[in-house]
Amino acid sequence: MPLICFRFMGFDFHLIANFGALALITLAGPAVIFILFYRRGAL
Repeated sequence: MPLICFRFMGFDFHLIANFGALALITLAGPAVIFILFYRRGAL
């Protein structure tokens, strides 16, 4: 998929993609750590 297709969407696509990536990192990070500690019985 060339970048020319996304150029019509402007910066909205990049803002949504960056916001989605940050949301996934901030939500999935603590969740993965919690699951790892929960399986080990540390909590």
